[in-house]
Parts: sequence; structure tokens; C-alpha cells
Amino acid sequence: MARPFNLVLFLFWCITWEPLYGQIDYEALALKHKGEQVITVQHTEHLIISYEDGRLVARTEVEQERMLLEDMSVGIYNTVGIYHSYFSKLEDYEAVALVPDNKGGFKKITDYITQTTSPSSETIFYDDSKLTEITFTGLKANSIIKTKYTISHVDLHLLPNIYFKENWYAEKIIFKVTAPKYVHFKFVIRGEQSGNIQQTRDESKNTITYTFTSVDVPALEVYNNVPGILYYVPQVIPYITDYKLPEEDKQVRFLSDTSDIYKYLYHYIAGVNKTADKQLDSIVQEISGNDNQLLDKARHIFQWVQTNVHYIAFEDSLEGFVPRQASDICKRKFGDCKDMASLLTYMCGKAGIEAHFTWIGTRRLPYTYAETPLSLVSNHMICSIKINGDWIFLDATEPIIPFGTNPYYIQDKEALIAIDEQKYLLLVVPETPAQINVNTDSTYITIEGSKISGKVVLDKDGYDAWNIAYKIGQYNNEHKSEYIKALTTRGNNKYVQQSYTVKLEPQGQKHAKITSDFTIDNYVQNAGNEKYLNMNLNSYDDYQPIEKKKDRTTPFYSNYNFIQKEVVVVKIPDGYTVTNIPPDDAQELEGIWSYKLKYKLTGNLLTLIKEYESKSLTIPVSKFPENNKMVERLKKQFKESVTLTSKQ
Repeated sequence: MARPFNLVLFLFWCITWEPLYGQIDYEALALKHKGEQVITVQHTEHLIISYEDGRLVARTEVEQERMLLEDMSVGIYNTVGIYHSYFSKLEDYEAVALVPDNKGGFKKITDYITQTTSPSSETIFYDDSKLTEITFTGLKANSIIKTKYTISHVDLHLLPNIYFKENWYAEKIIFKVTAPKYVHFKFVIRGEQSGNIQQTRDESKNTITYTFTSVDVPALEVYNNVPGILYYVPQVIPYITDYKLPEEDKQVRFLSDTSDIYKYLYHYIAGVNKTADKQLDSIVQEISGNDNQLLDKARHIFQWVQTNVHYIAFEDSLEGFVPRQASDICKRKFGDCKDMASLLTYMCGKAGIEAHFTWIGTRRLPYTYAETPLSLVSNHMICSIKINGDWIFLDATEPIIPFGTNPYYIQDKEALIAIDEQKYLLLVVPETPAQINVNTDSTYITIEGSKISGKVVLDKDGYDAWNIAYKIGQYNNEHKSEYIKALTTRGNNKYVQQSYTVKLEPQGQKHAKITSDFTIDNYVQNAGNEKYLNMNLNSYDDYQPIEKKKDRTTPFYSNYNFIQKEVVVVKIPDGYTVTNIPPDDAQELEGIWSYKLKYKLTGNLLTLIKEYESKSLTIPVSKFPENNKMVERLKKQFKESVTLTSKQ
């Protein structure tokens, strides 16, 4: 609803903002950015640490100024959003719009519409984050929106980062931190173009102010095949290492290293599962009581949790950190990652297996505890068990993956394992070998004039098989048929799926097998007494050169390593002979990926065998030229056809 006119607020804006917009040549800015929709004139965030009532408190004061450059942009960019939550509380906000008048100046608008909602997320059922939106109407080209607001930070362990990028061009982005001299800070600066961030340090009698400034900031560019923008967006991460309060003689360690963040995280789990539950204990006995080996007990417990407890993500204030009691999760039959870790830890422990709560970050996060000993390193929780000296990571939020395998999104990530109140272990989850993710794609075809018909057989192991099993479990028959067609389609858009079968192994490594009978009209090219057939039937969108943008210093990332085998067998029509076969080929980008192509003629059967192997989750920028050269060579092979000539 519209806020009522407030004279005090109006005078505040006159006093506070008049000098600012009076000093800026907005006409020059509009000319400089002609053709753009919107720019940020300035964005400033000021984190202030102060000592109040015997404790340290933190707040961030934010000021931002946006200029709308085109008539069409005033209906698109006229809303400013402010995110806040339990740990980052919105204390106050104010806004004003400056609309060009006919005299070369601006008319102030202080009336605006506000609404506060809970942003939706496809991956989170509920969290406590809020979005307060401020919307102005009656704007026109070259209008300016200025906003101010204050966020108070409930927990100094969770201070905000600032990202020196916006979705559009920014003239200037500033981050300030002011704190008493007895509060010691560290700052981690990372991301592409972070060298453009200028730093200063100013001391007064009692405080130190650290300032980070970036000017002439291009709009955020989103790269493909990167786990998340945090890998490359320039950012400053502040955290307090230690302090000594005025009334105290002792220096207090706060977030100096991994041990400090561990102590902080551990206090959230310290009171979990301290009381036995008879009902849950009896379930553990029923599930694993007949097993003689700990490995079998762990497998059956893991599978029971996968089957009987549904994953639903909750991020509600402290509940975003504190796992619920295992007994409660067992009764409810649903929970988030912390809850499922709680249940697994309790059940495995009851079965005599060493089991521990474990914090871990998904691959969306690029951070390590050595670089940033902060909670932002982890956004996920699992259970780690130790059997016969080997560590096994259990993540039951994935309902399909087999026992002993890891979700692709925690490969190569640090696992912070809680041993006890003081002791922890930091391990890296290994990458899943390509030999686990083997996909064999076989096509058997016959030729009838210009039409081909045949059968596709897909044999899949590893992540692809588990993904297929999960998706098929979500689809009705109509959507399932469409999904299978998408997996098996080849040749061109005239592919017609006649029938299909699906076989999913429910146990072991959960192999998936799909068959499909198909026809493709007008696929074979006929010219005189010759037929031309391209045996490269699959779509090869995955094999494209990596676009090397001039400012990209971010590697190319894959979800997992794999081996892809493709076999195409064609029956030579009666009365025809093979007169041209493309040459075989093999290339390797050492340590990263390789391919082999080989044709083989046996009697009246011509076979094309292709094999691709991914050997690394990343392709460094330095390898882009070699990779692209290899891809271009491979794509030329995909265009090659065999020639069949009539014997008559």
C-alpha cells in the first residue's frame, strides 16, 4: 500500500540527498550510457561494529542510487528489492524518486508502494527469508531512485559479503567496514576482476575504517558450465578473527581458523540425540539385527532412511542450523538434510557403527575452511561413518543413489566431521571415477530406400542411471514416453518412436536399461546408384567449443567424469557394397578428455564404434584453445558419411 506523506521524511531527503544529486552530472551519465536501460550510479554498504551494553553488535547501512535511462525501463526497473531474514533483520528503510522536470531539475516523489513476501525456491520448501519491495510509479526516462535501509546482524559469525557486480553497469560500488580498534578483521578478496577493487584503511582515535571501492563496473556476465557465480564474481568476505573488549584483559579468539568455526557449528548439534528412543531402537534392530557385518548394517539403515523419509528443505531461523531429534524425524517421516543426517547418525550409532554429523558445501560454493573459516563454506549436512578404517559418506537426501556412492554435487568438497566437542576431522570427498559412470548407447539400423528403422539400446550406470530412475519415478505415462523419446532421439526431427521398454534395477548399482524401436524417414540421401548415410546419429550438443570470452578466467566445469560408448550397426542392403568409409580418428587432451572413432566392416554389417572418456571435472582456461581445436576436429568427423554403391 502507499505510504502516507511524511514531512519529516521529506525534509530528511532534502537535507541528505540534495548535495549528492547536485554534484552528479546526470545528463552526462545518460549520454554516456545511451542505449542502456538502467545503471547504478552508486551502491554503498557500510558494515558498522559497535560496543553496546557490554557486547559487540553489527549493522549494515545501505545506500543505493539507480538511474532509469529509457521510457520502457521505468516499468521494469522501478522496484527495488531488500532481502532480510532472522539473522539479518531489516530495521528501517526510506526511498525517494527524482523525476526530471521541464526546468532542467528534478521533482521529488516520496510516495511509493511496499510489499513484503517470502521468495519462492524450487529447492527449499520453507525458509524465513523475506523480500521487501519498494515500487515507484509516475516515473519517466532519466528518473533516479534512491534508497536507504539498515540491516542488523543477529550473529557476528554471519556477517555479510559484498559482491562487486550488479545485473547492470555500476558507476561505483563501495564497501566499508568500521570497527573499534580492538576488533581485528580479515578480508578475503576473490573472483574475476577482483584486482579492480581498491582498498584503503583509515584510523580515527577509537576506530578503523576499511574501504573497498570499485568503479566503472560492467554488468554481471553469467558463464555456462560453472557450478555457480560465486566462482567468478568479485567479492569481499569480511570476518572477525579476534577481539578484546574494553572491560576485559583477555584476547578472545573468534574466527581465527577452522577450529573456531567448528566450535561455533558444534554448539548447534551438542544437544541433539542425547536421549534414547525405544521405538527407533526397535526399528534399528529390525533393519540390521540379522546382519553380521557392520557394512551390511550401514547399507540397510541407509536404504531404510532413503525409502521411508522424504527430503523437504527447511531454512527457518535457528532451524536452519539445528538438526531435529532423530526420534521426531522417524515419526514425521520427513526432514531436511540436517534431519536426515541426525537420523542416520543415531541409527548407525545404535547399530554399533561409528557415525558423525558432517558439514559440507555443495559444488555451488567455491570456498574452503583454510581460506574462509566461516559457515559459508558449508550449505549441507550429511552423516559420515567409519568402518574398518574407511570413511563412507551417507547422504539420504538423494533417494536413488546406491549405498557407498556420493552425490555428484559434493565431489571434491571438504567434509567437516564432528568427532566431539573439541575434535574434528577435515576430509575431501573423492571424485567418482569415470568407470562408475559408463553409458553404452547402441543403435541397430536397416535401410529401406531413404528410410531407416531400427532399435536403440541404452545401458547406463552411475549418475545417468540414477537420474533416469528418479525422473521416471516422478512422471506419468505420457510424460514418461516423452522423456524416453528425448533420451533416445537421434538422426533428425523425423524420428518416430514406435515402442519402448524401461528396466531399472532397484538394488546394487541400480543399472538402467532402455530400448526403443524407431523409424526416421528421408534420412538416407540417394544420388544415382549411390546412397549416403551419416552413421553419427546422436545429437552432439555436448561437444561444443568453449566460448573464450576475453575477460573470462573461470575454468569449464563438468558435473562428473564418465565413459560414453556409442555403437552404430547398419545392415548393408542387398545389392549394395560399401565404397567409402570415413577414416578412423583418436585424440586426447591429456588428463582431461579423449575420444576414439573406428569403423569396422564385417560381412554385410558396418559398425561405427565411438568412445569418449572424461578424466577431469575442470578444463583450465589455459587449455581452452587445445580443447576447442579438438572439438572442431571431432565435429568434422560427425559430418562424415559412408557411401553405399549399387552392384548393378
